[in-house]
Amino acid sequence: MKNFPWRIVLYLAFILYLLIDLRWCGGPLKEAYEGRRDAAVKAAVKNRWVAIVNQEPITGDQLDLATFRHLYQRGKHDDEIPKKNLQMIRRAVLQRLIDDTLVRHYADGENFTAPPGEIERYIASWKTQFSGEDEMASRLEDQGLTEAELDKELGRVWSRKRWLEKRIHPAVEVTDDEALAWFNANNENGERFFEPEKVHVRQIFLSTIEVEDDSKETQIRDLYTQLREENADFVELAKQYSEDERSKKRGGDINWIAADRLPEDFTEPVFKLKKGELSEPFQTSIGWYLVEMLDRQAKRSQTFDEVAEEIRDHLESERTIETIKSLMKKLRTVANIQLFPEHI
Repeated sequence: MKNFPWRIVLYLAFILYLLIDLRWCGGPLKEAYEGRRDAAVKAAVKNRWVAIVNQEPITGDQLDLATFRHLYQRGKHDDEIPKKNLQMIRRAVLQRLIDDTLVRHYADGENFTAPPGEIERYIASWKTQFSGEDEMASRLEDQGLTEAELDKELGRVWSRKRWLEKRIHPAVEVTDDEALAWFNANNENGERFFEPEKVHVRQIFLSTIEVEDDSKETQIRDLYTQLREENADFVELAKQYSEDERSKKRGGDINWIAADRLPEDFTEPVFKLKKGELSEPFQTSIGWYLVEMLDRQAKRSQTFDEVAEEIRDHLESERTIETIKSLMKKLRTVANIQLFPEHI
């Protein structure tokens, strides 16, 4: 009898007891479990909870506020959204609330808080989206928050973000060898990574947006005559007459530009110019131009060193998305989540 596997027998007996209690006989364990579940359901009905995450409720008011913020950040209001679409948005927002709650549970469970300096910088950066204190105060009033409450919530948001980054960092870090391998595999014939043709020009611009007569055309042609026949200085004329405020102080210099970044009615005549050549006056949808070509740079292939940081960012972004999905799936698997869709 000394070698009889008593421990295994006890384990099997305990498992059998659980099965009998929970599945077949409705014993005290099942009654206790169902009692807690029924109590949660009653509380959800009474308080309009939309979910319970590890015994923490997410209320309808929380979902309303989160949905309001989601739409507000996109310049919309719930009365502008069709009812069916709004329901879909609320469901998506609820899933994010559940994810945020799970992350908070684990981050708080590890007593993780981001360094105070990081939190302060994040809060300061976040507040730059407002034009001033009055706009921020108005937004806070709309959302029922004080500035102190906002700072506290932003601190929690940043800490959870940093906890998440800390957890996933080993899985998303991209080595130099991985970045180089991706560069070689995705740059066949050197066609993917290249610097487009660029030109360095300066301009004189006269706007026609609020002008209906021919005065701007007359003026631009007069300036062209001064440049061609009277050897006038382009820089001085641009400073005096150009209506592009960003470049006129630099004598019309707009630095290096690529054709794919600007309207075709501007780039087509400009990119035909040779180095040192002055364009004739030409009109676009917004006004008249005189352009002087200072220099040209032909299209060229980029080296790995030039794009390595861009590749790392791209790969880390892709890995981050997949790693977070995987992590949240694991957190949800071990979590106790109850949904009450009738309250959404």
